[in-house]
Amino acid sequence: MTPIEPPLLDLGYFQHGHNAVAGWLQRDALLLTLGLHRAQLAAGQGGAVAEIGVHHGKLFIALALLAAPGEAALAVDVFERQDLNPDGSGHGDRAMLETHLARWRLQRRSTILARDSQTLTPAELLALGGPIRLFSVDGGHTRGHAGHDLALAEASLAPGGVVLLDDFLNPAWPGVTEAAILHLHHPANALAPLAICGGKLFLVRRADHAAWCLALAERVLPWAASAQPLDLAGMRCWRLAFTGQPELAAQIGAPQSRTLPPLSLTLAGQAPPPGLFGPGWSGAEDWGRWSLGPEARLHLPLPAEAPPRRLLLCARGLAPPLPVALLAGGTPLPPLLLDQPDLAWYALDLPPLPPGPLELVLRPAAWPSPASLGLSPDARPLGLALAELVVEF
Repeated sequence: MTPIEPPLLDLGYFQHGHNAVAGWLQRDALLLTLGLHRAQLAAGQGGAVAEIGVHHGKLFIALALLAAPGEAALAVDVFERQDLNPDGSGHGDRAMLETHLARWRLQRRSTILARDSQTLTPAELLALGGPIRLFSVDGGHTRGHAGHDLALAEASLAPGGVVLLDDFLNPAWPGVTEAAILHLHHPANALAPLAICGGKLFLVRRADHAAWCLALAERVLPWAASAQPLDLAGMRCWRLAFTGQPELAAQIGAPQSRTLPPLSLTLAGQAPPPGLFGPGWSGAEDWGRWSLGPEARLHLPLPAEAPPRRLLLCARGLAPPLPVALLAGGTPLPPLLLDQPDLAWYALDLPPLPPGPLELVLRPAAWPSPASLGLSPDARPLGLALAELVVEF
């Protein structure tokens, strides 16, 4: 079974969390990005996310949070090689970026490339994560750098994808605007303008432009404080602004369905919900808990409104690979193989189960002690390490 990344569980970063990350990102651009992401989900459009020029990760963290399980998140920056940043646009800090990614638990789903984007090819990006559905271009701000990065983004874009070009119409960086206009008017290029918002130009493929205008009208314009249509490079484009209230992120990002939000349980040192742990568990550690012996039980406090659909576990074995048998409400689930040396996410589709509280039984195939493996003096019979558990409905 292939490890996956955790799903987006809340919108805290879009409401307030981004304020703790240094960088240049207007709230309007962040809200529009969230709205376009919701429109992509509604249309069934998937793909990786990427940014060229990440600085400390202010926008990249948002993109990585929007990446679904299995979707790659690619960060490209020259970082300490500032000799490759001749116009001085930003100053990437890899250590600070990694600190923020850890704060939002995004290390495993993120791939960091310390590269000059001008040395990258579409084939390399596609090999790393496949076609990209949200691609932020915020690297070098000269006409040459911005033009190259726009072409790179266009060639790597997924069907229904969006390119976010930063500092469009910013008088401090005329090269960006010049590169965008040249790109839009070149007959061989396929990008079209969709919106100007929060200092960014949002572009889509010409073939997708009409569909995106409809999606924008349905899912984004109702939230805008102002929406002015204009023509740019012969195409309809919107100049948008939002109210800037943090609560608007929850409204724009809300799923367009009655599906309940996922239930997320952290097994680390904080106090767990009453009755969560049945027999077979160790005490709390700063990362989670170990199962002890041949069987461990969890009593999941699921709501009565909807049956559970999918189970996600952040787990590992003491000495992988470790097969684990599971039962949910007495129903056997497909066996789980913990095959990664570190904590990783694994997903299981659940059979039809009634809504309401659910007992989960985990039976590891082995429960050696660290002492028996020569790892430490610990003589406890440890099965699997479980850090987090998510139930989707």
